[in-house]
Amino acid sequence: MPDVNADLFSVEGKVILVAGGARGLGRYLAGELAAHGAHVVLADRLVDEGEAAVAELPGSGHGFQFLDLLDHHGVHAAVAQAEASFGALDVVLNSAGIAAIAPAMEMDITDFERTLAVNVTGAFALSRAAAAAMRRREGGRIVHLASVSSCVVNPQYAAYSTSKAALSQLVRILALEWAESGITVNAIGPAMTPTPLTEVQLLADEESRRKALGKIPMGRYGRPGDLLGALLLLASPAGSFITGQTLFVDGGRTLL
Repeated sequence: MPDVNADLFSVEGKVILVAGGARGLGRYLAGELAAHGAHVVLADRLVDEGEAAVAELPGSGHGFQFLDLLDHHGVHAAVAQAEASFGALDVVLNSAGIAAIAPAMEMDITDFERTLAVNVTGAFALSRAAAAAMRRREGGRIVHLASVSSCVVNPQYAAYSTSKAALSQLVRILALEWAESGITVNAIGPAMTPTPLTEVQLLADEESRRKALGKIPMGRYGRPGDLLGALLLLASPAGSFITGQTLFVDGGRTLL
């Protein structure tokens, strides 16, 4: 039970590995975690961008670790190296992911397979590597970035939505299997949030932007800062009894 006299939402001093932290939401959240006193291990296959991102993190005690979610053996090695370098691994935030958007009849099957390979199989490999490290310390937190696309239907999203729905179910299964080890496994499901990736792939024209905005009852896109509260909840003592959940931060998108 969390100490009621402590800061329930504190991540100060925690070692947090952020997969996919070189760009987009991962980079933003890595910066916020560092600003809240965490030691951030930024893990990505983009070495130059990742190292540049680490150099911009506030505070001290951060580092970079090469990580490619398609290299499953490498994932375990990367997590083990991060734990060895920092002496602990308290939280893993998986913000890595790709989106292949196209009509189902036109989508290249290899794009469909690669989307599942990164967003589901890669997430599984990372979760399992993290859990192996966390079991040695009798607990830890694993948080994935999922999406409202796990439970709402959009045309041309056959690959992406399938991968995010699978990720949310994977979270439930891993949470159940690892609960006795003190490991919580959860996901955060944002609504459409403009990032360099989404602006190119999903919001490239006025019609796309109009349709996306029209599906959010609160009348605006998501902002990176909207996710911070959910992340601090799930990564801090306040979330110690929350597991197997996908917490939607979506302005009501999943209510339609």
